[in-house]
Amino acid sequence: MEKEKRTKAKKSSKKLSKGGIILIIGIIIILVPCLIFGGILLKASLETGSPINGNRFENDLDPAIKDSDIESIKNNILSLKGVENCEIVLTSAQLRVNVDVKDELTEDEIKNLTVEVFNVVNFDLPTKTYFTAADGKKMYDLAVNVYNFIDKEDENMIYYLLTKNSNMETFAVQCVSSALDEELASDLRGENIEETEDANAAS
Repeated sequence: MEKEKRTKAKKSSKKLSKGGIILIIGIIIILVPCLIFGGILLKASLETGSPINGNRFENDLDPAIKDSDIESIKNNILSLKGVENCEIVLTSAQLRVNVDVKDELTEDEIKNLTVEVFNVVNFDLPTKTYFTAADGKKMYDLAVNVYNFIDKEDENMIYYLLTKNSNMETFAVQCVSSALDEELASDLRGENIEETEDANAAS
């Protein structure tokens, strides 16, 4: 009987109290987030200096514009009358076509040439396929820059910009070398203020 009592006493002494169980659970609850946070910090420190690669156009821009397409478009643009030089740049989601034309071309000729350049691009890369978003899929934007002078400060510079964003139904052409509102542009440049001061000084 005494042996049984001693055995029972030993077994009962090995049982954890409620306070001990709560303490262990509390430690686990605190320890798990600390281990996760520590793992994140360790991973971040190991990857410090490494580039983060990603693609924000995943599943978009399909079909993709190829180097062979760009080369073909460039050659066809260079064959247009009045074109001196052509540069085509493909960014992550924009095809930018820069065309330098002969200095003696008139504004109307440069405007017409801008549309011709678009037609060349549209022939190899149809607008509906490459430059129009559909079914939630993003596609390329198109920017065609046609100008007769590289020096933007030259008063005789004629610069046309044709844009076709993927969300636009059709392209838009604008002469960016001349102001839409010349009076407002003069005010911004301070020309009207100078003319008023000169007139007051003369009177």
